[in-house]
Amino acid sequence: MSIPILGDLWGKIVDKAGGIISELVTDKDLAKQLDHAFRTQMATAEAEYKTLELETESKLFEAQQKTIQAELQQSDLYTKQTRPKIARKSFYAGLAYVLVSQLPTNGLTLIFFTLMPWQFNWEVLMLLYSPALTYMGVRGFEKWKSGGAKV
Repeated sequence: MSIPILGDLWGKIVDKAGGIISELVTDKDLAKQLDHAFRTQMATAEAEYKTLELETESKLFEAQQKTIQAELQQSDLYTKQTRPKIARKSFYAGLAYVLVSQLPTNGLTLIFFTLMPWQFNWEVLMLLYSPALTYMGVRGFEKWKSGGAKV
């Protein structure tokens, strides 16, 4: 599970600060020297930032697992059955989305209306499938996309 707000926050901070240095300092050699010194200092601090980010992610995952285990230990059937119901409905919604996006281009005429297809979009499908995938323990796709899915 990744913290979505953080994203590439570190790179954006470094780039923005480098841009501010180049705007404020008129001497190009001094600006390059200050920018290099700043980027070097930030690169050394990036390891600590990444470590703190990983610790935060693991704590969030651990808290989520504790919540799930606490729900399973309760005697209330509604609480025990809610998470699987949400996951099942999520799976069915994703399946319906895929099927409707594969309809013929002129639509499917039913008794009183015509069901038209829409354009398939991976982001929408992942949004629909995310509760089901989370229930099954699948971690975030943003880590796989960036090559950082290390278990």
